[in-house]
Amino acid sequence: MAEYLFTPGPVTTSPEVLLAGARPMMSHRGPRFSALLRRLQNRLRDLLDVDGPVLLLPGSGTGALELLSMNLVTPEDRVLSLSCGVFGERFREIVARRGATMAAVDVEPGRAVTVEGLRRALAEHPETTVLLLTHNETSTAVTNDIGALVASLPEEGRPLVLVDAVSSLGAMACHPQRWAVDGLASASQKGLVTPPGLALAWLSPRAWERASAVASPSYFFDAGLHRRFLEKEEPENPYTPPVSLLFSLDEALARMVEEGFVRRFASRRRFASALVAGASALGLVPFVADERARSAGVTALVVPGNRAVELQRALRGLAVEVAGGQKDMKGLLVRVAHYGDEGWPELALVLGALYGAMREVGLACGSAFVERAFEAWEERV
Repeated sequence: MAEYLFTPGPVTTSPEVLLAGARPMMSHRGPRFSALLRRLQNRLRDLLDVDGPVLLLPGSGTGALELLSMNLVTPEDRVLSLSCGVFGERFREIVARRGATMAAVDVEPGRAVTVEGLRRALAEHPETTVLLLTHNETSTAVTNDIGALVASLPEEGRPLVLVDAVSSLGAMACHPQRWAVDGLASASQKGLVTPPGLALAWLSPRAWERASAVASPSYFFDAGLHRRFLEKEEPENPYTPPVSLLFSLDEALARMVEEGFVRRFASRRRFASALVAGASALGLVPFVADERARSAGVTALVVPGNRAVELQRALRGLAVEVAGGQKDMKGLLVRVAHYGDEGWPELALVLGALYGAMREVGLACGSAFVERAFEAWEERV
């Protein structure tokens, strides 16, 4: 039986992207590979709307966050971390291992960081030199308005702003240079709809100045080393890269360019809106009450009676794989991801599977879910 994947990474990947990864291997020290890197740089810069290099290295999103920490944070820093969930906490833990002094502020699960909350936290910690934010918190399906948050920072004594964009890049607008972000981390296996194994990072000019003054304890994660190799006449990586994954990423980005970035972001938002409408008709309300803060890449649904684990198991029996809640949310939530090319057929499939699974475990459910979903789908044409 085929498995239908609705997890927030790895995500369903198109046959074209998978086949690109099966191309014959090439040397990573030759002109053909340099041409591939140039093409990837151009497409990633267009997607992010940035100048400067986008670093590509083997690893996951955690590796990209590690790179930011290793190159931009010192034990003398005073770090302020505003977290909306599990992955905000992970970013905090990664940076804390650099020996910096950490001030932790946790936002109520299901809510976004607000400008008022950020200002209040900075007033309580005026010595802050580094600020950690998450663009899209996968564990709760909350998206933070990074542009508004960074715009609210004072000009004088402004902290270095580091952003986790692991689960946002490719699924929604992500413009670190325009937003005055200093460091951004992402990965291949979510919004970029590529198999896992590639970490991505971008640094602002201010961050590059900081990186040149920080003695990174790591060779593998040395941002300056990666930049020097990318800026060669024939760009390359400082060590062996996952060539097959770079082929796949190249194909995935080409497909996004053909579709148009803005159009792609709108399609993910359309799916999310229709999914919420259909799921609500079933009796599964969105965990994020504020529509403006709901993710375009993953939707968290509250399961009545804390029976999310049972529902997830029943869905698996129908060959539909979704994610459950994490930590304290384990029995409360199922999370349905929609990062790939999912359209109306996939929406109808996952809603039908939710209906069948709810019936199987004995949860009361409505029957007008297809109608409600289609109404929302048509509203966003």
